[in-house]
Amino acid sequence: MTSRAARTGAVLLASGFGLALLTLFFERRHGDVGHLHELLGALLASLVHGPVLDAAGWRAGLGGVTIAALLVFAWFGTGDLIALACRSRGGSDARGPRALDLASRTLAGAGAWSVAWFFFGVAHLYRAPVAVAALLAGVGLGVYACRRGGPVWMTRAPAGRVPRTSAALIILVQALALIAALAPPTANDTLLYHLALPKAYIAAQGSVDVPYNIASFYPLGVEMHSVWAMLLGGLASPRTAEAAAGAIVFAFAPLLVSVTYGWARERGGDPAWASLAALSIAAIPTAYDVAANGYVDLALAAYTALAVRSVGRWWTTLDVAWLFPGALALGFALSIKTTTAFLVLALALVILFRALRIGRGSDESVRAPGAPARLALAGLGALTLGVLVAAPWYVRTWMRTGNPVFPFFLGLWGGQAPGWDLERSQLYEAFFALYGNSLTVLDYVLSPVRLAIAAQPEEPVYYDGVLGIPFLFAVPLVVWGFARRRLDRELGLALLVSAALFVFWLFSSQQLRYLLPAVPALAVALAASAQAAAGALGPGLGRVFWWLVFGIAASGVPVILAWFAVPNPVRVVLGGETRAQYLARRLDYYPYYEFVNRELPPTARVWLIHVRRDTYHLERPYFADFIFEDWTLREYVRAAQDVDALEARVRAAGITHLLIRHDLLLDYARSPIVDDRRGRDENVAKLELMATFFTSRARLLRGDQKFWLLELAPPARS
Repeated sequence: MTSRAARTGAVLLASGFGLALLTLFFERRHGDVGHLHELLGALLASLVHGPVLDAAGWRAGLGGVTIAALLVFAWFGTGDLIALACRSRGGSDARGPRALDLASRTLAGAGAWSVAWFFFGVAHLYRAPVAVAALLAGVGLGVYACRRGGPVWMTRAPAGRVPRTSAALIILVQALALIAALAPPTANDTLLYHLALPKAYIAAQGSVDVPYNIASFYPLGVEMHSVWAMLLGGLASPRTAEAAAGAIVFAFAPLLVSVTYGWARERGGDPAWASLAALSIAAIPTAYDVAANGYVDLALAAYTALAVRSVGRWWTTLDVAWLFPGALALGFALSIKTTTAFLVLALALVILFRALRIGRGSDESVRAPGAPARLALAGLGALTLGVLVAAPWYVRTWMRTGNPVFPFFLGLWGGQAPGWDLERSQLYEAFFALYGNSLTVLDYVLSPVRLAIAAQPEEPVYYDGVLGIPFLFAVPLVVWGFARRRLDRELGLALLVSAALFVFWLFSSQQLRYLLPAVPALAVALAASAQAAAGALGPGLGRVFWWLVFGIAASGVPVILAWFAVPNPVRVVLGGETRAQYLARRLDYYPYYEFVNRELPPTARVWLIHVRRDTYHLERPYFADFIFEDWTLREYVRAAQDVDALEARVRAAGITHLLIRHDLLLDYARSPIVDDRRGRDENVAKLELMATFFTSRARLLRGDQKFWLLELAPPARS
């Protein structure tokens, strides 16, 4: 780019590419951005015409935020102590940029407290006094950390200033996610286990088996913080406990943004360009959705980024001290999701490859005999340490089921638990394969384009989420950066690991939020390569190019605004709308839950069929199948010879009431009772048997065109 005309042409070419991506992206956003003005108008109208503030409501939200802030401070204090212990043993004292340093320490502390709360659960110590004592200990460590290290790193002046435009948008989307996180939960997995399990654990004062909730066998590292927050919030009110749990899981969102920003600064990024790396993460619509709804994928992404960054630092410095924080981050990631096992494999290959290459270097200390073996053992030993950090979760599951990765791979590992078997395990794995629906080689090749442009929420074929276009826009920039040697080896290594994670994602479950751990490295590469390109363009055109990249990075913000406006959580967080009113308009079955909680006796046992197995909002004993919500009903109906036999099995299970979605169960075209392997006459007979049971052996307590709440009739006296 020597001539002015060539540089101008390059900017025009990039602008044309960016404009084409924006056009194609928003062309697919009829369902959200296409109605943005209507959604925002409805939100504003609700604030103008309806009550907005109520003291009890906003105090619960404020209490939840306060508890979460104290817990994050406790994380930081513990993480700072871990960093101090590492340095005292000869570890590296290179702290990196301030944002990265603070976020790294805080995440390390969060992981340590997660491990502690695992063992508290084993010891049945999920009690409010224990939560208060742990908070006081953590806050004390935070105060000590500030008094000890504050003058050194907390007041260190940044090398530049983040532009107000990117900072404002980052703050905006984070604030929207926090408000949504404080609202009563309505997301499927949150009601299924992210909050339902902490609620059950607190009731039992320990990490007990929750019958038929197979998710209780997952690693639940993030959910441990929800237990802590709910115990503390419960001292004030149930609503405060709920808000505190939402806020503490949300806290991983700004931590991930800080890690991305600091990592970009460490790789030589100017604050203005590093802020675009942070914005490209914050403005991912699915990242907002995860932060707003109590999901754990942003925590996993943050720990993955720290692990990859630490191994990259070791790659270039060969200082084994960098492996220890990477091992901890890897262990904490494994404590969140089993899929991190592929990251372990990818990092193990990186370590082995680096150890084999060091003999070619000029440093005599690493060319000595045995040096490759020592480095390989150190690296693999660090990975082993990370596995050991997460091992308690897998040992617990192994002891309870006979399979450390239960409920998966029963055909390989075996294992058993009530409500699960090999057939359901295989169906569950096949269920994950529905996402993305890549069938041909061309589908896989075009998947980055489909991800950027065609992805849609709640549509498995289109990845069940929205990623946006910044990372597709980054691809030619990154290729140019490496071709011109403008990007360093550490960033290249991080991109290589991210590419491996992407390939694993392609051939596993193509659900978009599962891809988030691979994204931070690409965001950093976008900022680094774009900054290098801007430098080559010169000051004037470089500034124009910054605005172009800013527009691309911010392209997800209108989607986030629309997604925020749909549930409109502002009034419920401020107290103007009651919890029951909010849940009733968000969950069509919730009025039945209210009736159950209010009207049914404590001895009632409700069978939930096709109400998303929402056990979090239910205050009565229940029975419900995991994922396949009609499994037991199908088994009962297909095995029953008559209505008496079906009734006998239901009563033997201790069921007193049923909450069912009758429009689905009784519709021949959609009913799961219909078996395509059997003739129509037999299927009709089974449907009639089930309908007879519902109408003659149970009394309708409440119903509409979709749901019935039924009470089993008293048994006939002989």
